[in-house]
Amino acid sequence: MLRRKEDTKKHPSAPDKASQDESASQQKSEAPEQSKTKTSRKKKDLLEKLQRVSADFANYQKRMVRNTEETRQWTKAEIIRSILPAIDDFEQALEAGKTANDLQSLLAGFKLVHEHLVAMLNNQQVQAIASEGRKFDPAVHEAMLQQESTEHEPGMVIAELRKGYTMNGRTLRPARVTVSKSPSPEEAGEPEAADENPEQQDNEQ
Repeated sequence: MLRRKEDTKKHPSAPDKASQDESASQQKSEAPEQSKTKTSRKKKDLLEKLQRVSADFANYQKRMVRNTEETRQWTKAEIIRSILPAIDDFEQALEAGKTANDLQSLLAGFKLVHEHLVAMLNNQQVQAIASEGRKFDPAVHEAMLQQESTEHEPGMVIAELRKGYTMNGRTLRPARVTVSKSPSPEEAGEPEAADENPEQQDNEQ
């Protein structure tokens, strides 16, 4: 009788163990699915963030282009606004020249226009390049002619053909200049007999 009771106690515990194994296997099979779902969600979140960052950067680029263009337009407007007084003076000088009997008043009007233009350039940090009497500098000078000279050392600027300008210390336009060079032996007072005119020699004979 005791054995039968023990057997009846053991039999109910057998199904509980099987259910535990089944639930454990279910959990193992669900774990990879949950991991895949989390990974997919992370990828989706990262993709959305990347799209937002790309859109923000594209908007930033458009905004910078727009701001640069607006700044350029305002800069041009300021330069034009500074030129307008010189144009007013120029027109007044032209009107005065129609009735002026002497050139002095006309020249005074043009001088006033020139002064206003120079002042406008100075306000924009534009300065004329000092050239004549200076050593030739290829950074600010453009040699157009070379001239033999006994009064200047070779490589000196002896004439300015067109003014040059710098802006904020950088060359805006080089000055066109004439540069000195050493005189030839003939110019130095050492002519050779062979250089005499043959026709002159025939006439003398």
